[in-house]
Amino acid sequence: MSTYIELCQDMAREVGIPGTGPSTVTPTAEDEADVVRYIKDANTDICSMWFNWDFLWGEHSTTTVASTSTISSPSDLAQWNIDSVVYAPTSANWQPLGYVGWREYREDYKYGTVDTGVPEFFSVKPDNVIDLYPTPDAATTLTAEYWKTPTTLSATTDTPVIPTRFQRIIICRAKVYYAEQNDAAEVMGSAISEFNDLLGKLEADQLPSQRDRRFSVVQNLENYTVVPE
Repeated sequence: MSTYIELCQDMAREVGIPGTGPSTVTPTAEDEADVVRYIKDANTDICSMWFNWDFLWGEHSTTTVASTSTISSPSDLAQWNIDSVVYAPTSANWQPLGYVGWREYREDYKYGTVDTGVPEFFSVKPDNVIDLYPTPDAATTLTAEYWKTPTTLSATTDTPVIPTRFQRIIICRAKVYYAEQNDAAEVMGSAISEFNDLLGKLEADQLPSQRDRRFSVVQNLENYTVVPE
C-alpha cells in the first residue's frame, strides 16, 4: 500500500521532475507542490465518482431513545443504505424497517398525533438523519449500513482507501491534471488511456452488482450488470 508521499514521488518521477520527488507534502518547490496537490485532488475525485464504492462501506449500530424519533448518525456518514436498517437485530423479534420517501413519510406519519411503539418504517430527512415511525417507546439497538465520506489525503503517511492493487489510478488521474496545466499532450494521452482501463477494473471490483463484468464467464448473474461501452 502506497502512502501519500510515495504516490507523489512516483508521479514526480513519471512526469520527469528532477530528483527523487517531494520529501514532504508541504514542499517549497512549485513543481513539487503542484504534484502534491494533483495527487490529493485525484484521490478525492476518484473516491467521489460513486457514492456507493465498496471501499467506502461501513456499519453503524446505535440505540434508540424512548420518545425520540431520530437516531444518531456516524460521524463519517455520506449516504445511508436504505435497504439495511434493522430494528433489534439480535433479538428474536428483529425486523427490517421499510423505507418511505421523505415527502410521503412526512405527510403520512409526522402530522397530528404521532404513534409510539415498535418502529416499522423510516425515512431519511433532508439533513440526512434517519427518522423512525412509530416513535420508539424503548431503548433498543438499531443497525444500518452506510457509505462514508471520502477522506482527504493530508499527512505524509496517509494511505488511500482505494484498494492497493488499484491505487495507480490516482497517479493516472493526477497526470491528467499535470498535462492540462503544462500542455503536455503525450502525457495526457497515455494518462487518460490507463486511467480509463483502471477505472473500469476498479468499478467492476468495488461497485455492487458489477464484479462479474471482468470475468470471461459470468459466475453469478445476481452480481452482473451490463454496462454499455
